[in-house]
Amino acid sequence: MSAGAAGEPRPSSAPVLWRAWLWVGAVALLVRAAYLVEHLGSAFFGVPILDEAFYDAAARALLAGEDLAALNPGFRPLLYPLFLALAYRVGGDSDVVAAVALQHAMGVATALLVAAMARRVFRSDAAALAGGLLYALAGPPLFFEGELLIEALFALLVALALWAALDAEERGGAARWLLAGGLVAIASLARPNALVVLPAFALALLLPSREPAAAGSTGAARGSRWRGAALALAGALATLLVAGLALAPLAGRFQLVGGAGGVNLYLGNKRGADGAIPRQDRPAHYGHEYRDTVQLFADEEYRRALAARGEPVPELPDPGAVSRYWLGRTSAEVAADPGAWLRLMARKVSLLLWNREIPNNKSWDFVAREEGRLLRRLPVRWWLLLALAPLGLAAAWRAGGPSRAGAFWVAAYAALLGAGVVLFFVNDRYRIPLWAPMAVLAGGGLVDLARAARRGPRPLARRAGVALALAAVSLADRPWLRLPGPARDHLFRSIAAREKGRGELALADARTAVALEPRNATAWFQLGLVEQDHGRDAAALAAYRQAVRRDPGEARIHNNAGTALERLGRSGDAAAAYRAALARDPDYGPALVNLALLEIRARRWAAAAGRLERASAAGYTSPSAEVAAALVARAAGREEEARRQLAAVRAREPRVVDALLAELARPLDPTLLDGG
Repeated sequence: MSAGAAGEPRPSSAPVLWRAWLWVGAVALLVRAAYLVEHLGSAFFGVPILDEAFYDAAARALLAGEDLAALNPGFRPLLYPLFLALAYRVGGDSDVVAAVALQHAMGVATALLVAAMARRVFRSDAAALAGGLLYALAGPPLFFEGELLIEALFALLVALALWAALDAEERGGAARWLLAGGLVAIASLARPNALVVLPAFALALLLPSREPAAAGSTGAARGSRWRGAALALAGALATLLVAGLALAPLAGRFQLVGGAGGVNLYLGNKRGADGAIPRQDRPAHYGHEYRDTVQLFADEEYRRALAARGEPVPELPDPGAVSRYWLGRTSAEVAADPGAWLRLMARKVSLLLWNREIPNNKSWDFVAREEGRLLRRLPVRWWLLLALAPLGLAAAWRAGGPSRAGAFWVAAYAALLGAGVVLFFVNDRYRIPLWAPMAVLAGGGLVDLARAARRGPRPLARRAGVALALAAVSLADRPWLRLPGPARDHLFRSIAAREKGRGELALADARTAVALEPRNATAWFQLGLVEQDHGRDAAALAAYRQAVRRDPGEARIHNNAGTALERLGRSGDAAAAYRAALARDPDYGPALVNLALLEIRARRWAAAAGRLERASAAGYTSPSAEVAAALVARAAGREEEARRQLAAVRAREPRVVDALLAELARPLDPTLLDGG
């Protein structure tokens, strides 16, 4: 391995450089293959939770050619759902496995890009090897490559954009600057936060010219930098315009970026925010199909504001208008107490430096402890990059020339991406794009530390002292931040285990979740579901009632309490529970169908038909609804239609049809349903 490094540039031989990349690629691939094999046995694998559920639903809607307007009315960018849809199409029956495998391939590519950028900045094969391995052996990026989330794609796109900026810096040329800006815009189609790096092109005007300037040509040299910055910004804008036009049919409107920024800025900067966990002012509920609760909250509050001002309230508000409304709310929050906001910013900077992976979806710590042995054993965590990166930056700066310019771009991207995280809220997911530029600098820092050790104890002590001080800052606890406890993680695993048919694990985790956090309505609801799966309807009803006490506005809890009551033979009470669900959400499909089934047993055909029509209009379908509709058609004399409907659903769900027909044949006293 050549010893050339920052401060001591030495040309490397191509075979040595290729050996560094082969090592990085081989290690990254081996680690990811091992993790994928281990991950396949996890209860979590292939079960979308929270944001994963949105991306999975959006991808499947794209594959089915369905309209995304209701699911995603311009709120989130569509690049990742498009990638996921493509992966699902390629994977066929192994759709999720294919998507995760592709994301791990992206992780390998990102590690190789880190090595290439470290070589470019430090002119050192050793730095290339060190930087690439630091990324390849990092646990959090690997973890998120295994999730159905944006992070693997976004990290790769950001790394590509940074590599393009380094290439344009070194080699110049209009096409390279256009590409550097265009790749930033493409990254923003995965997450708009990528746009925060665009000021780096303006800040680069402070660097010396890339081209040797003849005497008296300083103005021309400065103009060259201006042209590069202008071309990059033009490339970004042109890419956004083209993408906006291309994606307009899917998004339902032309827009440069999604509409999630405004409300997320509010959640991250409002008075009382902790800088890490985006908490809504109140809960928002969705019906039988998953919806992003932040989007629902944002739209509902916007509609309320319009109604309060006496303005027309649209059914599907313009996402740009919603975002502008929340930007105004954010400005008002900051202006109400600027001192508190500045303290919040300082807290967020502290959290950005913290070694702890603050959970936003599933918890890295829980998965590493309970589900992923490999994650626990990987040596690279955030504190290590934070300790080494400043050493690499200082070494490149001392070297001057191309190393200094390259280090500027890497540090600028890392700093601006970090500022984008701090501006909203700090957590594990949003910090992932910083890992690549930090690994580039840390690779150079590790080589500089090794070289200092060869020069003697004094240079080594200076660098080691800086690294240890930064490591201590990162590793120190932040007792003022209250993170979600393991109750949430047990709840999530219970949900995943139940979907996979692992009933005992689902029950154990649900019971643990309510024991650890008894005020969590969702945990009680999950316990009710699992108890029902085990045939313990009385225990399920008790759990649902606990959930209702904690969240009386959630329609699905009342509905499921009704199903438990019905199985206990208390049909009148069940009908009251279904009506309570409909009082919270008049279009809640499961409650409409369940009440219609009771009305069929009571031979109230007209009432049953009306509820089934309402459920259908709300977009709800199920085998129960199809059987009920067939019986209503038969009662109305449409025997052939009823026969066709029953045959169609029996072909798919024969046991469900037989059980329903047997249940619906049992008459019910109509007076039990009186009351609404």
